[in-house]
Parts: sequence; structure tokens; C-alpha cells
Amino acid sequence: MSLPRIAVDAMGGDEGVRVMVEGAALARRRHDKFNFLLVGDETRIKSALEDHPNLRDASEILHCEDVVAGDELPSRAIRRAKTTSMGLAVNAVKQGEAGAAVSAGNTGALMAMSKLALRTMQGIDRPALAALMPTLEEHDVIMLDLGA
Repeated sequence: MSLPRIAVDAMGGDEGVRVMVEGAALARRRHDKFNFLLVGDETRIKSALEDHPNLRDASEILHCEDVVAGDELPSRAIRRAKTTSMGLAVNAVKQGEAGAAVSAGNTGALMAMSKLALRTMQGIDRPALAALMPTLEEHDVIMLDLGA
């Protein structure tokens, strides 16, 4: 049986590929029961993977050069979803190629793409944002922003 896979928008966020790959490598060290689909510029991802051999064998790269800008309107990002790293990561979930998508990019665009591509459960109007919060204990907790 194959391990669950998380699609990572490796191009998203202010710090870009290197930080997203470092985050995936940290997650892999903590939880080795899943793999990654790293979506973004293949050359840059491969370069970042050189520092993380634990992640190299536990990931696949989906090449994409187009990225959603931090100040891009969600409506424009949705129109470009088929060509952006964020859109392809969300689409991987829709197609069953990944069980979850992670992005540190444009939050409005991510929420709009996700809601349009994945829909919400009946009775749920808005998806929640989740963040892992460290604690003084040995475990982290998940914090949800459910909106107003």
C-alpha cells in the first residue's frame, strides 16, 4: 500500500522554494508515514533537495514555472490555476493524486481555488485555515481559523 501524499506549492510564500522544501523535510523527519508531491520549478526544487536526502526519496516533482503573486487578485489566480504551482497542487487533491495541499502563498487565492475545485461539505460555507502551533508539551496542536 502506498503512503498518503501531500502536494506542496513549492513556489508559494515570501521565501520561496528553499523554505518550502525545508518545511517538507522537517515534516518528513517528524512523520515518515507520508510522501510529497513538490510542485514548482524542477531545477530549483532539485537544488533545494540536495540538502535534504530524507526527502529526496520520499517526493516526486511536478514541474511548473508559473506562480501566484502575493498581491494577485483571487479572480485572476483562479483563471490561471491550470498553470500555477498553487493551482496544480490543489488540482492534485481534486484528482486524488494527493490527500492534502499546502501553500504558504496568497491566502485569498488558495481559498478561492480550493473552494472552487474541491467544494465544501454540505452545510459548510467556508473552508477553514489550519496552522500547526507548537506547545510546551511534546506534541503540537492544530489551530483553525474558521472566519467570522
